[in-house]
Amino acid sequence: MKVRQQFWRWLGCLVLIWAIFIGWSGTAHAAALSNGVYQVPMKIIKADSNATSSANPFFTDSAVARVQDQQTTLLITSNGAQYIKSMKISGQPVTKVKAVNQQTIYQVNLTGQTSPLTTTFSLTTPLGAMNETARLALDWEKAQRLSTTTTTSELLDQTTTLADTAKSSSQASSQDKSSQQTTPATTTKTSTAQTAKIVKATAKTEYWRYQVLQGTKMKKSEADQYYTDLAKVTPTKQGYRVTLTVKYAKSLKLGSRAVVPESINRMAPQQVSYGQTAKAYTMQYSFMVANRQDLASQLIPGKIHVTVPVMSISETFPIRFRFASSGSADQTQAATVAALPKTTEQATTATAPSTTHHAAAKATLPKTGEQQSSWSMLGWLGLIACGYVLGGKQREAAD
Repeated sequence: MKVRQQFWRWLGCLVLIWAIFIGWSGTAHAAALSNGVYQVPMKIIKADSNATSSANPFFTDSAVARVQDQQTTLLITSNGAQYIKSMKISGQPVTKVKAVNQQTIYQVNLTGQTSPLTTTFSLTTPLGAMNETARLALDWEKAQRLSTTTTTSELLDQTTTLADTAKSSSQASSQDKSSQQTTPATTTKTSTAQTAKIVKATAKTEYWRYQVLQGTKMKKSEADQYYTDLAKVTPTKQGYRVTLTVKYAKSLKLGSRAVVPESINRMAPQQVSYGQTAKAYTMQYSFMVANRQDLASQLIPGKIHVTVPVMSISETFPIRFRFASSGSADQTQAATVAALPKTTEQATTATAPSTTHHAAAKATLPKTGEQQSSWSMLGWLGLIACGYVLGGKQREAAD
């Protein structure tokens, strides 16, 4: 009996020792890279699954890691820096290192080599501040050593080379897509010019300053920066045609038709046209009023539908337009008209019927939970797109 008990005790000890050994060897394997600089395949995945996150297109598919004893310095490259206010990986703050060919290199210091790593983003989009969570998946088993030198200059040189390569590949892809769209874009631009000549020929045109307000609050909308400051107001036989212009930089990568007007002044928009310049996309649409003073006497409600395929965004947002008290036949003089009148809460109440039924369509993007991603945002991603797309005063980043 004693012999049998001793046998089971010894067997139990052997199993325990074997389990400890296996656990130790597994952990050692996870951190088996020797000192050097490595190229590591990476991917941004969703917070709650291994599916690709909508944030992934804004990062290159490889990171560069410097392994030095137990410390790992990780550098990742993003083309969405204009949307990223701050970022943390595995709880560690991520810092900007340098800009390379319209891309930004970020650095984070880690211990060992593990994956996936919880990644949180604090984003700045035309719809306001947003916080998103995803995970950074690093394939350490497929890491390729680039250098045995672990100096900072070597780390930056290797990262810069990869960033340049990624940018060149992206530009080649964009040129292929642009060549396919050249004919339709040119046709649209010509149509816009012809429409402008017809309107101008009918009667004298005035220009009126305006602001874009939020759909339910007396605060300037983030969309305001993408609308031009001046509306064109032209007399017609039916009243006055008011033409609005949206303009946003091509560098935002939102596409030529990221924003579509759905309604303006409680009516369907008229004369919607799309065009482009060397560095920006433009969109114009118009609506009718009986008298010019109708513009200043009330807030003009509208709705914009924003689509950013790369970020899975397709939503409608309510906005309102507040016009100056008068206009001018000269654009320069119109721009110097006294500050736009302050609209009281009574004015807000008066326009409430046109906006209350949009309560379900809040002007916020869905969280990266990720029923739909708010990247964007990474604007009208980034405009209204994204995060998200309404443009005129947008500072045009160089392509």
